[in-house]
Amino acid sequence: MAEQASYRILCVDDNPNNLELLNGILFDQGYVVFIAKNGKQCIDIAKEKKPDLILLDIAMPGMDGFEVLAELKSYPETSEIMVIFVTALTEDVDVVRGLSLGAVDYITKPFNQDELISRISNHLQLKIQRDIYATGKSEVETFMKVQTKLYSSTLDELIDKLRLNEVKFDKILKTSTDKQLLADIEQIKQDNFFVYSRLEKLEIRSKLINNSVVPAFSSFDLDQVIQENINFYMPHAKKKTVTMIYETPGIHMVYADKKLINLVIQNLISNAVKFTPLGGDIIVDVANYTEDPVNFYCVTVYDTGAGLTQEQSMSIFDDKNFMSDESGKKGLGLAIAYHFVKLCFGRIWVESMPGIGSDFKFTIPKHRL
Repeated sequence: MAEQASYRILCVDDNPNNLELLNGILFDQGYVVFIAKNGKQCIDIAKEKKPDLILLDIAMPGMDGFEVLAELKSYPETSEIMVIFVTALTEDVDVVRGLSLGAVDYITKPFNQDELISRISNHLQLKIQRDIYATGKSEVETFMKVQTKLYSSTLDELIDKLRLNEVKFDKILKTSTDKQLLADIEQIKQDNFFVYSRLEKLEIRSKLINNSVVPAFSSFDLDQVIQENINFYMPHAKKKTVTMIYETPGIHMVYADKKLINLVIQNLISNAVKFTPLGGDIIVDVANYTEDPVNFYCVTVYDTGAGLTQEQSMSIFDDKNFMSDESGKKGLGLAIAYHFVKLCFGRIWVESMPGIGSDFKFTIPKHRL
């Protein structure tokens, strides 16, 4: 029984004969045994020795077993110790009370020795499994946190490189007269912007997973953000003979995190371009939010794509959802947009009909709320 020697059991009973019997049985099984003759001794020994299991009598003078268990559960260092009541009390009300206080089992006196050994062994095996699971879970969580930080750090470095390239490209565009070179640089700038936007999404997504996204609120013109994204995605739309229109240009001052909202608009417009078939239409619109026109604008990105079923509309913003465009390529879905809008105190939803198209809408505060 040497493999059980590390398991420690505290026996608590005011009857010396019962303690002697329990000590003999458990010692023969290879357990380390501690003895307590009353409730106070039980609590003191439990705090000091941290046993794996306590066999606790109920009917004791002074502090009874119920009171002992309640006090054990009140201390952080003893609250997780398993307790089995070993008692002559057999009324259902006593059993229910003991289990409701946190006891894991109930053995009545006089007990069967084999049954006692079996129950103790079963509960200790369960404890081992729980400990292994808790340890494994903790190690995995620690590993994931470290990996997420490394991942985020790498993304920051790549984004910084792209920003530096952007400065160099602008310098060449201002000084060069070579038309072919200028055309090549413009194409590279487009590709650079695409990679930059993707890395930025991944960077913030990793921060979302690590619960480290803190919105940086400021007042800015939403119109500028929309125009920049439309200008970027317009060539992609034209390749598919898709018409893209911004219906309500003008100054629309909002109060949110500009970086997060920019990524939301990128997501909605890029998805519209991906999923709108050849010759389709995309319309972007900004209007007062009808339910609260004083405090919010509502941004709408409408497309004449395949549309969504009611079931798809309900799950489209889930983290597990991935959409495929007509070429079968997978996207990150709209879960990121959902989180970003929520962080900026807005809401996002979709109104869609299969075969007709979809309206993706989100609200954004006009000022500090």
